[in-house]
Amino acid sequence: MRLTRIRAADFRNLTFADVTIDAPRVFLLGDNGQGKTNLLEAAALVSALRSFRTTEISPLIRTGCTEARLRIDVSLEAQELAEIEIRLSKGSRKGLLNGTAIPSLSQHLGQFPTIVFCSDDLRLIRGSPGNRRRWLDATIGTTEGDYLTALRDYTRALEGRNALLKVEPHDVDAIIAFEKAMLAPARLITEARTRVIPELAQSLQEACARAGFPQQDTSLVYQPDCPAEQLPELWQKMRRADLAAGTTLRGPQRDDFNIHFNRQDAADYASEGQQRLLVLALCLARLNRDSQRTSTPPVILADDVLGELDDTRRRAFWSEVGHNHQVIATGTTPPPTGEWLTYRVEGGAYTQV
Repeated sequence: MRLTRIRAADFRNLTFADVTIDAPRVFLLGDNGQGKTNLLEAAALVSALRSFRTTEISPLIRTGCTEARLRIDVSLEAQELAEIEIRLSKGSRKGLLNGTAIPSLSQHLGQFPTIVFCSDDLRLIRGSPGNRRRWLDATIGTTEGDYLTALRDYTRALEGRNALLKVEPHDVDAIIAFEKAMLAPARLITEARTRVIPELAQSLQEACARAGFPQQDTSLVYQPDCPAEQLPELWQKMRRADLAAGTTLRGPQRDDFNIHFNRQDAADYASEGQQRLLVLALCLARLNRDSQRTSTPPVILADDVLGELDDTRRRAFWSEVGHNHQVIATGTTPPPTGEWLTYRVEGGAYTQV
């Protein structure tokens, strides 16, 4: 699969952009804040109609506008072409494939896979549990529609319960009703995370071995906030504390996972350089996992993540990526050696170099 053209109207800081990207390697070059990541974000929406930078729609719409529109052209195998149109308005997103409304996200997933390597990933080890959960949710959700549906249903019920916890007098029956609505998606979320993290751990070890990254017994350890079967009793037990706090204190929204290096927490025992390489290897592990689960090689969207690597590690990264994936990358310095279709980005304008 290859993305060949992106058109964006009133998306982020882009009044209008029309950029041809029909090349194996595309590089967006420019200073920070000029619109490089915005075009990368637009490209990523083709996979699941969701942003890798935010769960909200409003930030994606240019200030003062009511709607953002994207049109992304895709070249598939056997000279098959596809056009995905995405319309974003407050509280609503709509996707069309070749002019026909996409009936459900679960049917759309996997058809146009992309994988994002972004600067936020470099904070996976030392960052907050929320960063790791968002990364894990994106990793699983890229290929599993049921997981995204469960996340949506759980989040909606959680928000409803949290709203009731703040209202007096407290409606305990209504709070319990939301707990019942939360339970089934919570179980699916926990089951998926329990299953996928060991898969990623295995791919992480393989990526480290192939690409020359640290090999000292790397692993991932899932830390669920609570086993799914214990959630009903836990929510009941915690109800008084939740009422006092005005929020739900326990559940999958508090899950986490650790990255281990030499059988110890990498956040405490790996150097900054080792942490950076471990995270990059973890992203490559995701690439390997997704490539095995989609019918077409994912497009790689690399948002300014390679600039701090030495030449040896950079070459190892490109060797691991191989030639089967289109790469669209951003940076403040010129691209690595090789043939790149390069655009200079300034103030939301894209000029081919």
